[in-house]
Amino acid sequence: MDADNASKSPLPIRSSNASLKFRKAQRVLSGMRFKEILHQGHCKADHLLVVCAIETQPNAAPRVGITIPKKTGNAVTRNHWKRLIREAFRTQQCHLPLGFDFIVRPKRGSTAKSKGIQRSLLKLALKTSINRHGRASEFAAESDSRNKPES
Repeated sequence: MDADNASKSPLPIRSSNASLKFRKAQRVLSGMRFKEILHQGHCKADHLLVVCAIETQPNAAPRVGITIPKKTGNAVTRNHWKRLIREAFRTQQCHLPLGFDFIVRPKRGSTAKSKGIQRSLLKLALKTSINRHGRASEFAAESDSRNKPES
């Protein structure tokens, strides 16, 4: 495979040198898919975000859908939240578990801060990737083992 064909691949490269673009293929676009994720997926929350996730094909690139309720604030505030969540996903995508679609929304009453959203998105995405049998997905288990100090 030559370099031109490799750069056109719809799946992101899973390394820290990966392209940090946010393509249409990385978004959840369908209203029906949003409802499916919200009703059948696993949801986790912290002080800043609520993240719901559902499994897709095993090695599919992670995708994100963003929903910002009107109670969050005026249009300027809602757009600010969307920009920060998109940016957090874009920069953290190589650390997110494969094979999941995520829906992200701010927790009521929280304040938009870039670094906090990045940490929160990654932490909650890994938590929601734990399957129903109590086992972490392969990528989540791999990530946890990398973060533990060696004895």
